[in-house]
Amino acid sequence: MFPRAFRARRLGCVGGLLALAVLIPAHALAEQAAASFDQDASSLGLALQRFGQATGLQLLYAPDLTADQRAPALRGRMSPERALSALLARTDLAFRKTPSGVIVIYRVKPAARREQEASPVVRHAQEIEPVVGLEAVVVTSGKRVETLGLSDASVQALSSQMMDRAGVRDFDDLTKLAPTLTISKTTQPGNNSINVRGVGTYSYSIGAEPSVVVVIDDVPQAFQAMAFTALADVRQVEILRGPQSTLFGKSASAGVIYITTNPASDVFAARAETMLTDDHERRLQASITGPVSDTLKFRLSAAYSRYRGNVFNLATRQWLNGQSDLNLRGKLVWTPGDNWAITLTPHFTRSLASCCVGADTYISPQATQGRAELSREAVLRGIVPGPDNHFARYDVNARGNASDKGVNLRVGGTVGSWRLTSISSVNRYYLYDRQDTDATDLDYSLIAPRAPRGGSANGGYFRIRAENQEVRLNSPAGGAWDYVAGVYVGRTRSERYFVRGSNSLGDYNGLPSLPTTNSTAYSRYLARTSSRTIAAFGQGAYAVNGNVSILSGLRLSHEKIGYRFDDLGNGVTYGAPDCSRVSPTLPVETCHSDTALSGRVGVQGKVTPGVTAYASYSTGYKGRAYDLTSSLTTRTLATSGPYAGRPIADAIAAQQPVASETVGSYEVGLRAVSPDRDLSLNLTAYRERFSGFQAQSRDDATGLNVLNSIGSLRAEGIESEFSARLSPRLTLDGAAAYSRAIMTDFDGAACYFGQTAAQGCVGGKQDLSGKPLFNAPRWSLTLNTLYRKPLGGDRLLELTAGYRWRSRVVYSLLQDPASVEPAYGVLDVSAGVSGQGWRLTGFVGNLLDARFAVTRGRDTQWNLVGADGQPAMATHWKPARDSGRHVGLRLAVDY
Repeated sequence: MFPRAFRARRLGCVGGLLALAVLIPAHALAEQAAASFDQDASSLGLALQRFGQATGLQLLYAPDLTADQRAPALRGRMSPERALSALLARTDLAFRKTPSGVIVIYRVKPAARREQEASPVVRHAQEIEPVVGLEAVVVTSGKRVETLGLSDASVQALSSQMMDRAGVRDFDDLTKLAPTLTISKTTQPGNNSINVRGVGTYSYSIGAEPSVVVVIDDVPQAFQAMAFTALADVRQVEILRGPQSTLFGKSASAGVIYITTNPASDVFAARAETMLTDDHERRLQASITGPVSDTLKFRLSAAYSRYRGNVFNLATRQWLNGQSDLNLRGKLVWTPGDNWAITLTPHFTRSLASCCVGADTYISPQATQGRAELSREAVLRGIVPGPDNHFARYDVNARGNASDKGVNLRVGGTVGSWRLTSISSVNRYYLYDRQDTDATDLDYSLIAPRAPRGGSANGGYFRIRAENQEVRLNSPAGGAWDYVAGVYVGRTRSERYFVRGSNSLGDYNGLPSLPTTNSTAYSRYLARTSSRTIAAFGQGAYAVNGNVSILSGLRLSHEKIGYRFDDLGNGVTYGAPDCSRVSPTLPVETCHSDTALSGRVGVQGKVTPGVTAYASYSTGYKGRAYDLTSSLTTRTLATSGPYAGRPIADAIAAQQPVASETVGSYEVGLRAVSPDRDLSLNLTAYRERFSGFQAQSRDDATGLNVLNSIGSLRAEGIESEFSARLSPRLTLDGAAAYSRAIMTDFDGAACYFGQTAAQGCVGGKQDLSGKPLFNAPRWSLTLNTLYRKPLGGDRLLELTAGYRWRSRVVYSLLQDPASVEPAYGVLDVSAGVSGQGWRLTGFVGNLLDARFAVTRGRDTQWNLVGADGQPAMATHWKPARDSGRHVGLRLAVDY
């Protein structure tokens, strides 16, 4: 265990930051920028719609509030608050603004109504009636504004306040609040997997799409690795569970992570925040926003973070599994007319990661290393394997350094009574990666004199270029139909350069492989893929009456995909010139097109006031895939099967592409809010069936593990979220999930290392039908509580506690028992004091000092058959960021 005490130097840094921050002036309120209004007298519903178009503000209210009510004419230049007050002056309605910036309109009490009638101008709702109960959660992931309590999909919304209190700072941290979300990590960011309800993508190829898409400000991320950075200047994260192909396309067959960043403001404001922990995590972020003129406003944000890591490399004397992020984002909003807004959002992210490496937890005495059968003592040298070991020896430090830059343009306005939105984006992503292949600091030139000095490393780069265009139309407010329809066009070009060679990524001086435990073979290739997609979509609800709505949705997609693969080590190319069908020995297909239809049907109804229910059936689709990995550089001849005597690489290419993956999902849900808004509950039950699930598995024709369509799997369960206001000072919220994600048809899987016939391995294969997916816990839950107490003046005390727990999981798709992670729970606590324009928080992460991993398993870098022929065992773990207690301090200052 590492000592975790504050160093005087770090305390000095915190003190200096605090002293600097308190020099910033306290928060000052300012009037919102005025807007021009020219509205005739009309129905209140239409007047409010025009108000929203003129100001860009989001209004939230029940349709029955505006029924049979009129609004006066509204002309001239005035603040949005004054304009809305005038529209509501002759009604019994008032309004308030939520922390997320949404205007909530509600009916006031009679006493409050008499008071406002006596006033020449209707006052802000917070002055008329204190905010009581829970805030209404507003979601926009359905490409329309609605409250979570009326949502007809399984979605969990995480506000910036919730994430701040729970210590959610990076994308990985979302699992602290979302029990149905898991993240699987292997060797580097390009191979990470995001899973919802236990389902994700299990492939290392750039020719395979993810099952869960990440969307930032309505722009889908073309490569999952782009998401693994700090959550800087984020307003809300919405996790949509189950197939979302109707609205989000073919990369959303298992779910969507929908991220919204903070908007530009009509009011000048600035914020700065700093954080420091005793285990070497540092963060600094700042933002500034406000008006430039009556028609132009801006927002600028910058964030820097650095975490040292939690595995110490004795060979290089450096820490690994850390990350440093720099995030820059700007927003410029121009309102050229009363009903239109144009938003330009450039961004730049730089991530320097030393992810992901493991440390040995157990090495049996008879285990040896390399073809020379080196003893464990000769390899470990100062490392004592154990369940809490944080030391390793690598002569190459892991690297995953990335840059992400792009810009998106959003144009929104009204065409008649419809809302038209256009979103255009261009993105460029680059990731340089390197890992230690043999996972030691041994010098193999001492064993094979012809070999280069050192060991073996692998790596290269990913280059992703993406352009997207979406145009959508939202229906007029107040009608029987509430829908969104649109067209999407996208193009993605991906490139992967990879070398498995010497430590410097060179060859082995003519040797085909190094005498490592696995006889590491040299490989070098350049793979390129292209994807062009055009789709038309629509989704909405038709109100049969005031209580029942019919849900429907449809998406028609057409896609063209292709690849080129250059085996640079052997001088073999597939797919050149474009769409070539030539290989050295077999015909291949390197270009394909596909048309797919996804849809959704359902019904939603109001059970009682405050309680709604829905039932739906949705389908999802993930396109065909190519297995573009080092397997395509294997020129060894197949010894059996239909391709006997042909190079294995040609046999793999001849079986491309892997068939598409489809899913059908049944879902029923209940949304309930108590009359006093002190309690809310969301409950969802689901059953999903995937066909043609794409995953790495054994290929009988080649004898290798390649990307295949493995058959079918089923995911079923129950998920819930609740919020309760137990007293004016105490709130409690949480989420829980029961999920059973199993492979229902997978009888040709490879065996895990050392698996015997008694354990199910026959002829090098095993039947995994009925077995769970990896990193898919059966049970998981989160609980968070917040207690607030005024301290006098403008000061406020906030105490929080968060607990998360999940049941045991297996980290190996092949069900290796050495990869089992036992159940664990983590408790986080914090205490904060805030005043006018500042907040100081101290926190303890993992108070109970629990130990848990992002992955663990059998370490096949060791010879797991001893020199005497007896079985040996070697296991390792990759400790999670929060594995172990840590203490921190955070200061935020607002102006």
